[in-house]
Amino acid sequence: MVTKQAKYQIIVDDIRDSITSGKWQPDRLIPSQSELASLYHTSEITSRRALAELVNEGLIYRIRGKGSYVKSSSGAAEAAALDSAEPPAKILERIYLVHNTGGNIFLLEHRFYGEMFRGILAEAERRGLEFLFWDYSLEKQLPSDDRACFIITSMGSNDFSQEMLREWVEEERQIVTVHSYFPQLSVPYVIIDNMTGGYLATEHLLSLGHTRIGILLTGPSVLELNQEFSLRLQGYRLALNLQHIPFDPQLVCVIDVESEHQKQGEQGFDYFSGLADPPTAIFATSDIKAYGLMRAARLAGCSVPGDLSIVGYDNMDFGLYLGLTTVDQNSHVMGRKAVEILSSDKLPKERMASLKDEIVPELVVRKSTAALIK
Repeated sequence: MVTKQAKYQIIVDDIRDSITSGKWQPDRLIPSQSELASLYHTSEITSRRALAELVNEGLIYRIRGKGSYVKSSSGAAEAAALDSAEPPAKILERIYLVHNTGGNIFLLEHRFYGEMFRGILAEAERRGLEFLFWDYSLEKQLPSDDRACFIITSMGSNDFSQEMLREWVEEERQIVTVHSYFPQLSVPYVIIDNMTGGYLATEHLLSLGHTRIGILLTGPSVLELNQEFSLRLQGYRLALNLQHIPFDPQLVCVIDVESEHQKQGEQGFDYFSGLADPPTAIFATSDIKAYGLMRAARLAGCSVPGDLSIVGYDNMDFGLYLGLTTVDQNSHVMGRKAVEILSSDKLPKERMASLKDEIVPELVVRKSTAALIK
């Protein structure tokens, strides 16, 4: 089996060949990090890693504010450039996952967070970094640790405020937010592409012939949804629009609770079944609500998927045994990407602040959806 070569290694090999073959002469300016990313159709994190490898191999040197150059055998050019060289980077030893759950520790049991933790831990261990939890609700401040960086995550209703993030930015803390973002602040972030997730769920139902598709959401109202549910609704509407199916506000059910509960699904089923023209399929926007929908449907003598197709969201473990079609958020990738960004310690601050990534979810098709029987 042929192992696919890492993209950064391809860049390293190409530049090394150009230098060792004599094609690139000593003290030649080589393409910048952003130029390499564009040339190789990859991220600047990848091209930065390639340049760091070449520096470690002694093939290139950097001059602050000017760029990277082919290293000469004498090293005269490098010696002359010492005054303008970049200062030593801060040595990174620890990564803290900062949460604000308070006493509701059971939030950490959700598969979304469990997978994210595993992604963070795996990438931190690969880089030789210690991974620690930090409960902000207990400590009321970040640890005073100049060899640490921080992954800031929202869980439940106890989100971090924009003012907190601004204060940490002003303190020059090395942070990245996951699962939420603050467009007003220059803070790198990694989020799940919930709009694509909503689109995938709805498009799947459309492909099965359903056109009356309900959507069940969590929040005070349609106008007061949080980021993730708002984006899932946008994805739902996009899928309908692309199939030229008019948006029907009656097919949107919003239930306000403090945290996800199966009763939302049961209440949602009561709402949708009470419509003059009920939907033949429902996108529940969470597996927990989907379970409540399935239970209520079966108690009412409604077959799933014979009479009603249901799609969840989260790919929680119990969904496998229920045969629930769902959307996997790939949160382990989000955790890994967050560590990658924080490990970009040699990037200028303005470049660090612009780093962002949206993780694309995946549709997981099981037995709770079926073609519409007309």
